[in-house]
Amino acid sequence: MEGNVKENNADYKAGDCLGLNGFPGKDGHDGAKGEKGEPGEGLRGLQGPPGKVGPPATPGTKGAVGPKGDPGVCPVCGAGKAGREESLQSELEQIKKWMFFFLGKKVGQKFFLSSNAKMSFDRVKALCAQFQASVATPKNAEENRAIRNAAHEGAFLGITDEKNEGQFVDMAGSALTYTNWNLGEPNNANAEEDCVILLSDGKWNDVSCSTSFEAVCEFSV
Repeated sequence: MEGNVKENNADYKAGDCLGLNGFPGKDGHDGAKGEKGEPGEGLRGLQGPPGKVGPPATPGTKGAVGPKGDPGVCPVCGAGKAGREESLQSELEQIKKWMFFFLGKKVGQKFFLSSNAKMSFDRVKALCAQFQASVATPKNAEENRAIRNAAHEGAFLGITDEKNEGQFVDMAGSALTYTNWNLGEPNNANAEEDCVILLSDGKWNDVSCSTSFEAVCEFSV
């Protein structure tokens, strides 16, 4: 019995040496904030999408009206109607000179210009009058050659016998001082050939005034 007591006492002492786990301690205080670290070396992220468009700005106030400019000066208005006509005539002369230089044929104080269009004799007269000219009428062989050179094909001349058959006159009604009729002309075929054309060889032929031939106008320079 004594032996059992000893064993029990030995067990008690051994267990008495192993203590129980204690309660957890309290949390400590946060430490001091550390210094900022160096920037990283990784790739920069992509740029985000643009933001929405803002509202339109309020219009500014209207500026003050500027001073009125000086009236323009007309170089010929003050001269009245006579001054304007003189200016227009001067411009017309310059235009005529330009056209004559590039397009026409000049002989003495006459200049011959072709329209390159075919029309009746009455329309040729109207066209030439529109430009203060008359139907080309040669007074000599030199002018006849100039008209032939200005024309491309057969062209009307300012010569007719509409008033008196067989008596050809110019546009002013004056008798002809120069002629260059083709062989057998004028023949008044069909009794209706009262106008005259210049052929490509420079000879003349009487034709009907209603037929269409090239218009050549005569200008005075």
